[in-house]
Amino acid sequence: MTAKRLFIFGVLVTACMSVAASAAPLAVNSYSMDNGGTGTYVYQDGTYSNCVANSCNTTGAPLMGGTGRLTNGVVPTADWNVGSNSSGWIGWDSGELNGSNPTIDFFFPGSSTINSVSIWYDNSLGAGGVTEPASVSIDGTNYAFTPNSTEGPQLFTISGLNLTGSSATVQFFQGTDVWIMIGQVTFNGAVSTAPEPGTTVLMGGGLFAAAFMLWRKRPRAR
Repeated sequence: MTAKRLFIFGVLVTACMSVAASAAPLAVNSYSMDNGGTGTYVYQDGTYSNCVANSCNTTGAPLMGGTGRLTNGVVPTADWNVGSNSSGWIGWDSGELNGSNPTIDFFFPGSSTINSVSIWYDNSLGAGGVTEPASVSIDGTNYAFTPNSTEGPQLFTISGLNLTGSSATVQFFQGTDVWIMIGQVTFNGAVSTAPEPGTTVLMGGGLFAAAFMLWRKRPRAR
C-alpha cells in the first residue's frame, strides 16, 4: 500500500469513528417536571436528587436538574393503593396544582437517537380515580393508550421513533379518570461516540507517519 493510499485509508477510518454509535438503553442525566400530588397516600417524587426549597415534597412544585423515581430502574409491581404507595408511583390529579396533563422533559448526556420509549403505568380499573392515560405525546407526536380490563401495573412501549437530539419531551393526557400514575420511563436507542477533534488529528498524523516510514523502506531501483 502506497503512502497516499494508507493516508486516505486512515482518514476514512477516522471519519467512520466520528459517526460511530452503539445501540443501548439511554442514560438520563436529568428530567424536569411539575411534582406529583397527594391523596390517600403521597404520590410525589420524594427521592428527587435536586430538591430545592422542599420542592420534592410539594404538590405541583417545579423539579429540575435532577433524577428520581421515574428513572431509578425500579419497576413498580403493585397498585398505587398497596402498602401506602410502597411501589413508588408518581401521580398527578387533574384537580391539583399543575396536575393536568403533566409534561416531563428528559435530558441525555449527549446527542442521541431514540428508537423506543417504554412507560410503566398503573390501572386500578377506576379505583380511586386511577386508569391508564388516554394518550402520551413524544416530542409533539401523540400515541393513544389501548384501554383494557387488566388490573395492575402495565407496560406501554412506543417503537420506531427515530428521534434525534439531547432531550425528549413526554406529555401524558388524563383519560376517563382524574389520576395518572407513572412508575418508570425508559429510552432505547443509539448514543453518539464521536472522538475528540484532538484524537482525530493524532490518529491521522500517526497513520501518515506510518505510511511515510513504509515509503522510506520500499525497495529502490538501482
